[in-house]
Amino acid sequence: MKVYEMTDHPAARAVVGFLLVRGGVHVVAYAKALEIATGVNVTKLVPVPSLSNKSFTEARKYEEKGVHTKLYTWSDQDFSSIDQIWKGTHPEDGLPLEVIAGAPKGVPIPEAPESKEEFAPGISAEDFKEIAKRLKMAGNITD
Repeated sequence: MKVYEMTDHPAARAVVGFLLVRGGVHVVAYAKALEIATGVNVTKLVPVPSLSNKSFTEARKYEEKGVHTKLYTWSDQDFSSIDQIWKGTHPEDGLPLEVIAGAPKGVPIPEAPESKEEFAPGISAEDFKEIAKRLKMAGNITD
C-alpha cells in the first residue's frame, strides 16, 4: 500500500494494484486457515488493520474481474486439499471463493531446480511432513 501511495506512475500503480489484490487472497486464506485450525474467529480475537483494496483505483478493476476470489494451486497434483480452507464466500463482498488447479493462463512457467533448505535451514523434509501432519490433525483436516 505504501509503494502504491509513493508513486503516481500509471504502470507502477497498475502492477501494485494487481499485487495488492493477489496479496489479499493470501491474507484471507491465512485467516481462514487459522480459523479452521483453531476454531477462533481471527478478526474478533485480535485487532486486524483494514487491508481493503477499495480505495486503490488500479486494484478495483481486478476485483471487478473476481481476481480476489481465485486461489491457484500452481500444480495439477499438489495442494488438492486447499478447498478445505478456500471455501465459502469472500468476507468483503460475499462472492464465492474458487480453487483453480494449476496456474493462471499465460506464459509457460519453467521448471526451477530444487533448492534445498532455502527458507527453513535445519528442518528436514521429514520434520516438515510431521509438522504438517500435526497441524492437519489439530485442524481436523483430511486429505
